[in-house]
Amino acid sequence: MDKILLLNPPGDKLFQRDMYCSGVSKAYYYWPSIDMLVLSGILGQEYDLDILDAIAERLTPEDSWEKIQQCDYKAVIFLTGIASWKQDFAFIARLNKHKRSPLIIGNGDVLLYDAKKFLNEYDYLDAILFDYTSEDILLYLRGDFGDIGSMAFRNGGGIEVRKSKIMPGEFSFPVPHHEKFPLKKYLLAHGRRFPFTTVMTNFGCPFSCSFCPASVLSFKYRAVENVMEELRYVTSLGIKEVFFTDFTFEARRQNTLKLCRQIVKENLDISWACSSRANSLDEELLGWMKRAGCHTMLLGVENGDDELLKRYSKGVTKNQIRKGFALCRKFKIRTLGHFIIGLPGETEETARKSIEFAKEIDCDIASFNIAVPALGTSLRKAALKHGWLKEEVMEFDASEAYPTLETPEFSRQQAWEWRNRAVREFYFRPSYLFKAAVSSKSLYQWKVLILNGWAVLKSSIKRGKSR
Repeated sequence: MDKILLLNPPGDKLFQRDMYCSGVSKAYYYWPSIDMLVLSGILGQEYDLDILDAIAERLTPEDSWEKIQQCDYKAVIFLTGIASWKQDFAFIARLNKHKRSPLIIGNGDVLLYDAKKFLNEYDYLDAILFDYTSEDILLYLRGDFGDIGSMAFRNGGGIEVRKSKIMPGEFSFPVPHHEKFPLKKYLLAHGRRFPFTTVMTNFGCPFSCSFCPASVLSFKYRAVENVMEELRYVTSLGIKEVFFTDFTFEARRQNTLKLCRQIVKENLDISWACSSRANSLDEELLGWMKRAGCHTMLLGVENGDDELLKRYSKGVTKNQIRKGFALCRKFKIRTLGHFIIGLPGETEETARKSIEFAKEIDCDIASFNIAVPALGTSLRKAALKHGWLKEEVMEFDASEAYPTLETPEFSRQQAWEWRNRAVREFYFRPSYLFKAAVSSKSLYQWKVLILNGWAVLKSSIKRGKSR
């Protein structure tokens, strides 16, 4: 049986490449990429698989190269992203020089928007995936190009770009091979048990926040029985903690209720976290989620100013956010609030509002991110039109890199300083430190608290440098 390598390339930072998004982990947390997990299930039907997550295993480029050379692969499918693609391609170029050069197939956000350019520029790149949940990859590897719908690839002497619209509706895929991933190398900041893994219940997002890369992906939802099949398999491996990495876990409410009721009915011993929208939560939904094992909810707050929320099509108000966080407290579900500093229209006054709002809604964890002009978004188009961004800027991330957006009201330096100020003011309050300490009830939670607390402190005192 031919062998396939699924590769998360090495890097000089903790690059998270996942679900056509990419960035740098702010601290020591890191989870298995859904893209690679889903592909492991699809490819495992016909091929022998190796998984090399060089980031999770903290491998250097030389260590990674040494491991890859030990096998003769039919194909290497690698992850990349806007935060790391230059490093990724520098590493992947070495595969082309190997005497047993495999097919080289890329998957990642940076490749979605100008696939032909990448294939023209990098002659060792054979193909690009546009939908990692599709079985197109099997058709391509068989050489059956006729029915491929969502890939770009070389065919004869030319390049074909087939980007069929992803159809909404229900979909399924074979159960991923979680056991092949280095699960003990991953750490989750909001996890309860160890080891853990990631699972998806839907692809893309039905909402249209203008700053979010998910807004440009079509939305489809996974069959509940297909999700349950995977959860049963995960628990059979002894894994009792899951991170549902969907952009919006409850995007299809009736499916979410059905899934939670089935988890309760089968008495699956799992605890889990997920991402949701504050204005789509209600007592019935949260009640079933809590009973099914939900302990932490990740909620997009973004900003403490209603006008900015409206401007960027967030579709939620501060009052709705307050109610959502209050409901989570009622059901004893921890909350992680996502905030963005530096969106066009941001001022020092609105940045201050975001910090105070984070304290008011009493997040258990607050993630303060720098605004980034993600590829394909309305924000990027507006930034280029108004000169807030140089078109050649094609490498950035929301957590560790110096800001790229410069507006008349808010400079890059101001965005950097206010993001770091937000981290310090939120986390280093005596009341917050006491709350974090008393809520840590296991050695694993204390380990996560100490490691990530130290990383947050270091990150918040960095000095920004203009590029």
